[in-house]
Amino acid sequence: MAAKNSNGILRVFRGILTKEAKLLTRYVGSLFMVLALPFMMSGLFVGIGYAVAGPSATANFASNTGVQNPILYMTLGGVLMIASMVMVENTSSVIREEQLIGTFELHYLTPNSTVVVWLLHAVAQSILMLLVFTIDLTVVVALQGSLLSPVEWVESALVLLLGLLPLAGLGLVVAALTVRFKEVWAVASTVNAFIAMLSGYYYPLEVFPRVVQAVSALLPTTHATQVLRGIVAGGSSSLNLAERVGIMVSLGLAYLYLGRLTYTRWEDEARRRGELSKY
Repeated sequence: MAAKNSNGILRVFRGILTKEAKLLTRYVGSLFMVLALPFMMSGLFVGIGYAVAGPSATANFASNTGVQNPILYMTLGGVLMIASMVMVENTSSVIREEQLIGTFELHYLTPNSTVVVWLLHAVAQSILMLLVFTIDLTVVVALQGSLLSPVEWVESALVLLLGLLPLAGLGLVVAALTVRFKEVWAVASTVNAFIAMLSGYYYPLEVFPRVVQAVSALLPTTHATQVLRGIVAGGSSSLNLAERVGIMVSLGLAYLYLGRLTYTRWEDEARRRGELSKY
């Protein structure tokens, strides 16, 4: 029975992964924009740095961040920022999209857990984001005259996945509000703004007060940013890779549990109120 259930989940995941891949590649312009945004943002910030500090901009940047290449530093941050924003928005908006096209209730006619289905969407999106941004990572690493070793690629992929998957828990919280209030974009944008501000994508978090640094340590993307920079750009970190991975795994489990608990609660409430099919 367990093998049959596992096989069924794998078939569901294959179908979701195929659907998400088709949606991602359907609009080439949007896909190109996702690929280009990290470079565009890094170019913007580097240009501002040179406009403000002039020839000493690179030396100032290295002294403040411990990384010699500002393009590399900024692009790595941009990759994580865009990927995390896509994760939160897609995980939280998939229900709204299903509601609008009239397929949301069909999930309740299948033996699959709806929470598992939404989480499988998040896993599929994480894998696709990892594949997409591998192109960006390859380009930005090649710019410094070297490529990552196979071990470093595996470590980077693991860090990206551990940094993105917990955001599915936040996406489920927003999705629960979608089931209840039928609105997703405002809440998703607020969550993304909070994550972007406290994850240190474009600046070292040491510039913040200690209380803000403590709050930022509760975000898996903060640890993913620091570890990825340590692997790719040689940035310094007070914790080693094993400790960071342990923290990210713990945060991931907590976020996913919170998302599951919140969603199932609002789902039960919507069933009692008869609001599952009210859009």
